[in-house]
Amino acid sequence: MRCAGTSEPSAVVEHLDARRVWIVDGGPNAPRRVPPGEPTCVIAVDRGLAHALRFGLRPHVVLGDFDSVDPGMLNRARDEWPDLVVQRHHPDKAHSDLDLALSFAWSLDPDGIALLSGAGGRLDHMMIGMTMLARPRYAALPLTAYIGTSVVRAATAGMTLPLPSEDGNLLSLLAVGGSASVLTRGLRWNLTPSMPLRSASSLGLSNELAAPSARLEVRAGTILTIQTHGTPLR
Repeated sequence: MRCAGTSEPSAVVEHLDARRVWIVDGGPNAPRRVPPGEPTCVIAVDRGLAHALRFGLRPHVVLGDFDSVDPGMLNRARDEWPDLVVQRHHPDKAHSDLDLALSFAWSLDPDGIALLSGAGGRLDHMMIGMTMLARPRYAALPLTAYIGTSVVRAATAGMTLPLPSEDGNLLSLLAVGGSASVLTRGLRWNLTPSMPLRSASSLGLSNELAAPSARLEVRAGTILTIQTHGTPLR
């Protein structure tokens, strides 16, 4: 991927309502978990247009290099919603379609973002897509990712995250970009700043919520939290 330009001009976006932005990823599998409530703006990433329509969602933005979107479906969507924002990017672009979608959502200054992904597909896409959430400007967003059967959030130094049990009773913590210092409450095995969570360490793997709602405070570094419903490890 080399070129960052678009082959189709951007439409006017002032009409978009950024209170609750949902990004529907264009992976091969449809999302398996959907956040509560209703979105005010739906961004479909390439084949994510098909996933969004399958869930009965009205797309407001479609973007990507369009290597997997159905052209007929896209044309019908443009006919049904004339204000649909379409951003077609060059295939030899410098960033992934998901990165472009997150950047677009970030530019809207949203009140909240939910990323819906069915996971599956290429391992490199999955790994980069998930760790991308920990990039500084994305980690600071009010962003929750529903990836496969898991709920993923990022937090940087100075942030506190609630970890509600309805998102999953199993919890893994992953330090991204270096070591992190955290303080947790409400877990079976709580972590303290005296126990640094090093990058790629398994120390944060497979913890459990011991309360209806746990909490994570990040004292230093950047953390990804991954919650999944599963059988307790006892």
